[in-house]
Amino acid sequence: MQSDAPSSAEDGYHPYAEPAGEPCAEALLATRAAGEIARQLHESGRALRFSLTASAARVEVLLCDSDGTVLSHLTPARALEVAAGGRWRRR
Repeated sequence: MQSDAPSSAEDGYHPYAEPAGEPCAEALLATRAAGEIARQLHESGRALRFSLTASAARVEVLLCDSDGTVLSHLTPARALEVAAGGRWRRR
């Protein structure tokens, strides 16, 4: 594959950013909560899928079953509520 970027660190190309340090406690807590919700969804045969709309102007969030069948469309705000530990089942 051809690339315009230099191919090695000695050429001045660094493929990885410098580490940002330790995440704050709030970020760690939010990540744990989102991971728990993802585990619960997975165990129930469901998953949240994110994609850009055709115009790339909005994010589309779908609740799908294990076969990929769309069960529900969620707003991005609702998906964030779910990821933060909110109730994920249909209201």
